[in-house]
Amino acid sequence: MLPDIVDVARKNGLVISDRTLHSEEVLCKCPFCNEDSKPGKKRKFYLSLNAQSQLFKCWYCGESGGVLRFIALLEGVPEEKVRSRYRRSHTTHPAERLTRRQRLLLGGYKEPDWEAMKKRDRKYYLRTMDRLWERWNAFLESERQEAYFLLVLGIRFGKYGKYVEQIRQREKQIGASLLKELLNIYSSAVRPSWTEKVEAQIDAFGIKTRKT
Repeated sequence: MLPDIVDVARKNGLVISDRTLHSEEVLCKCPFCNEDSKPGKKRKFYLSLNAQSQLFKCWYCGESGGVLRFIALLEGVPEEKVRSRYRRSHTTHPAERLTRRQRLLLGGYKEPDWEAMKKRDRKYYLRTMDRLWERWNAFLESERQEAYFLLVLGIRFGKYGKYVEQIRQREKQIGASLLKELLNIYSSAVRPSWTEKVEAQIDAFGIKTRKT
């Protein structure tokens, strides 16, 4: 099982924003560029940790990746060394739980013989699984933002039932839950930073609609 990215940040002494600690998106001071640690930026937190997908990204310097890369950068060691620390031959990789349909959503490529790959070169197989899992989580993040757009659009323009049904249909298509999480985000006092961008798009959409 992969380590929790927020726990990794704590163990390495990163400065975490208290107001985001129990949110899906946890904000920290970036240890890679240290831009948000400069004088006058006490309230700035550029490093985003996604506690659900185990991904990180600094919105200033652009450093990003999964939790194992995060550990490697913090410790100053090769990522492969970190991978070998957490892998066990009997461990099921989370990407192995993806259905064939979900994998095809990521690009529509021809499926390799996964079992043959695993037997031939297990390290290569696990690296492939890592990349597949990161791509799936990036895909889900995109789906989440699109569904949030529909949810807020429905609430603001009185078409809640219509857009909620669209979100539910999309959930069936991708085989993943969206609506429950988005309702929790919308009703939360502290929302992930990406929701501001989505709601700004809706505000602009509303202005354009009124003009036309």
